Amino acid sequence: MPALFEALPKEFVSDAQFYEYKTPVTETMDKVRKLGVVVVLRDREYFGLVDDRSLFREQAIGPLKFSKSLPVGKFARKLPVLDSSTSLGMLINYFHDFSAKALPYQEGSRITGVVRRDVVVSTILSLHMLAKAKVADMMSSPIISIPQDSSMAQARNAMEKNKIARVVVLDAKGRLSGVISQRDIADRLTKPEERLPERKSYAFSPSNISAASIMRAPVYTIDADRRAEDAAKMLLENRISALVVTKNSVPVGVVSIRDIIESAAAATAKTQSRVMVSGLDEYTGDYEQAIRDSMNRLVSKIDRFGHNEVDYVSVNVKRHRERNYELHARLALRKRGVVFAHANGYNLESTLDALLDSIYKRVRTRKESFLSNRRLAERHYEERE
Repeated sequence: MPALFEALPKEFVSDAQFYEYKTPVTETMDKVRKLGVVVVLRDREYFGLVDDRSLFREQAIGPLKFSKSLPVGKFARKLPVLDSSTSLGMLINYFHDFSAKALPYQEGSRITGVVRRDVVVSTILSLHMLAKAKVADMMSSPIISIPQDSSMAQARNAMEKNKIARVVVLDAKGRLSGVISQRDIADRLTKPEERLPERKSYAFSPSNISAASIMRAPVYTIDADRRAEDAAKMLLENRISALVVTKNSVPVGVVSIRDIIESAAAATAKTQSRVMVSGLDEYTGDYEQAIRDSMNRLVSKIDRFGHNEVDYVSVNVKRHRERNYELHARLALRKRGVVFAHANGYNLESTLDALLDSIYKRVRTRKESFLSNRRLAERHYEERE
């Protein structure tokens, strides 16, 4: 795909808001909410980016309020810098590798703006990189849901347990009722007291707030058999980050901007090995080949299942402090969608083993479910005859 080697057009760059490292995070919140991302400088040099996702997650699982003395730089993440030599293929892979909402753009020695994630999705569409894919090929499933009568605390716990940014809310009959994201929880917990008087009461607690009162409804949905390009267009047109996927009006998964970018990254020359590894740093970089080898062995093992050919597998490595590791994996099956799994541990090797085991069990479960449903369908048609 020759177009992937073209240089990043300057029109892709948008203006950015800049803050010094020591600026109190409370003074930056409005801009982060409005723009989605801000650039942090330290002594006038680029230090990193802070996006709304990282702040919402901290607020959703942490204290109700940020301390006024907490500097915005504490939330900054140092991401690769783009420039006029960056190709479109590199752009897509950077956004995949770092799960970024935006990346800084540099002219000369100065950061002049950012390139946002929606530009990347538009590029993927213009290059027709998803032309042959369906929504079912890239959606994350099974769906993580909670009952409508759950509390906000239960929604928060479901997100934290599954390491996800949103949960689907179902009514008593299993029908789609709404969606709750980390941002919805953060907005409720940090709403000013004058607009939320109950904040002054000792009874104010996430356990006493109903999921139904904070969920977003109605929900944007898309059928599993629709084209992946249709999903990408809906995400851009409605300025949202995810769609609930349905089949016969029943929620079966979620497709997000991350899924769109990941699928495009899998199609580039860089990722033809079917194994993508991201998030490595100076401490974990030496493990890249071991992770690739382990994943390739798992892919070969799964390929031997009937009708379970693997399209690609993506692994993201996060290191917390010195010896705490968090691994996330997404394995795309060509005929049965995406399987995702995560594992945590204090040793990278044992955490990787736990991740591999989790993926394998989930693929087996999906295969057994598929066979069970097919047998039921065959029995149904036999009885009709």
